[in-house]
Amino acid sequence: PIVLVQEADPDKGGGTLQALRGECPDDLQQDIFEQGWTHTVWMRIEEYQRVSLKTIAEAVLLCSPNYLSQTSLPLCVPGEPESQPLAFAKDTMLWASPANAGAQVLAEEIATTFAGLIVSTAEAPGPATHMLLYLNEDSFSDERLAEQVKQAREDKLKIVMAHENDPDKGGCIFARLFETTPQELI
Repeated sequence: PIVLVQEADPDKGGGTLQALRGECPDDLQQDIFEQGWTHTVWMRIEEYQRVSLKTIAEAVLLCSPNYLSQTSLPLCVPGEPESQPLAFAKDTMLWASPANAGAQVLAEEIATTFAGLIVSTAEAPGPATHMLLYLNEDSFSDERLAEQVKQAREDKLKIVMAHENDPDKGGCIFARLFETTPQELI
C-alpha cells in the first residue's frame, strides 16, 4: 500500500499537498496522487502524531489478507478521547460569528459530536459562553471579525481557536496566521 504522509511544516521540508505534488515527477503523479491512497498530515505535536500513526496503521492493515473485505477498522489509541463518550457538563453556547467564514460549519460539526452544545450564529455573541475563532488563510478577510475578537476579549468571553490544516479548506501553517492576524490581536 501507499500512504501519503504530508509534512505540513515548511521548516521540515513540508508544504501544501499541491506544492508537494508539483515536486513529484510528472510520470509518477497519477499513480501517487490520483489512486485514492490514504492521506494524513504529519503534525509535530505528540497527540496529533498519534492520529497520523493510527491512520497509517489502518491503511496498512486494510491491505493485509485478514482485512481486505473491510473499508475501515475501529482502531483506537488507549486513553484517546474518541474511545470515550464526550459531553459538556452544563449547557454551553458556542458563538460562530458570520464574519468568520467557515466557523458555522465547524461549530455545527462540533455540536453533532458533543451533547449539550448550542451553536449561535447571530451577529453578536449575546448569551454565548464561548466564541469560536476558526483560523485559516482568510480568517480576517472580513474586518468585522477583528473588532468582534477585540470585544470578546474585553468582555472576557472565552475564545476557542481552531486552526484549519486542510489546504482545500484554506488551511495554512500556523506561522502564516501571525502575518494575517491584525497585530493588535497577537
